Amino acid sequence: MHRYFFHYLIQLTLIFSASLLYASDTPLKSTDSKRILLIDSYHPTYSWSAGIIAGARSILEPEAIELEVFSMDSKGQTDIGAIKQKVLDARNMINSWQPDLIIASDDNASKYLIEPYYKNASLPIVFCGVNWDASSYGYPYKNATGMEEVSLIQPLPKHLVQYAKGNRLGILSGDVLSDRKNVENYTLKAGLNFDKVIYVKDIKHWKKAYLALQTEVDMLIIENSKSINGWNNEDMHQFILTETQIPTGTTQARMIPYVLLGFLQVPEEQGQYAAKIALRILAGESPANIPVVNNQQVKATANLDIAEKLSISFEIDFLQYADTYRWKLTE
Repeated sequence: MHRYFFHYLIQLTLIFSASLLYASDTPLKSTDSKRILLIDSYHPTYSWSAGIIAGARSILEPEAIELEVFSMDSKGQTDIGAIKQKVLDARNMINSWQPDLIIASDDNASKYLIEPYYKNASLPIVFCGVNWDASSYGYPYKNATGMEEVSLIQPLPKHLVQYAKGNRLGILSGDVLSDRKNVENYTLKAGLNFDKVIYVKDIKHWKKAYLALQTEVDMLIIENSKSINGWNNEDMHQFILTETQIPTGTTQARMIPYVLLGFLQVPEEQGQYAAKIALRILAGESPANIPVVNNQQVKATANLDIAEKLSISFEIDFLQYADTYRWKLTE
């Protein structure tokens, strides 16, 4: 089992170096004074958005492309009127600044701006960060292609099970639409079978469910805590270290302090891919001839505090490829 695990991690490192090969390094032809507008669904200070923007800049700046970022700031926004105003502001910027291409980052940019106003238009579009299935926004268009964002959850139980006493798998999630959609996709698209699925809204019920799951399943996946009312990081750190009895995992960066293993997406991959595709389009390639792809890069993490609690010793080969986490070193 250990040999399989570390062989897989070696494969992951190969993905790190090779995964962007699907974005051809075709030299850019005649892109003097070209402008790209990146429409960010969220906000540049949000870590996921910041990673995508940084990835795009790392590719475009050496090519002397003029890049501007427009923030929709729509994460958690429930006021449709406010979102529509941001869409109007974005359209005004597009009309006045006249970009040669748009990069649309994450779902809301595609849902509220690109599909209603730029589907099959003359302005080229490269999308990224669209969750699971871009066809929900009608992609691909004749003027658009890009990268979907899929969770890297599929291999996670295969690695948790080597530290578990059985193969019963549970998941603990916030009781909000986005989290429920994720769990549904884990089953329908990633092919996972859960023995227990629990949705909760607040910290009282989260703790109660977590305690029960320690004996009801052999390994547990934990979704984002963002929607859990009453979540307190320091309190939950002590609770987890005291009560954890089974190996846990996540694909959510903010949950790394509370689980044994994390398999995280790399936001820079989305931005770098979108930028490379943008360069190909600006060099004359048609978006219609570039297939939609899924993200491939993964960052593995290991929580040493929880490993000690569970008396787990990670092999040195694993620690060479994974980022390690300790609460006391990050406070």
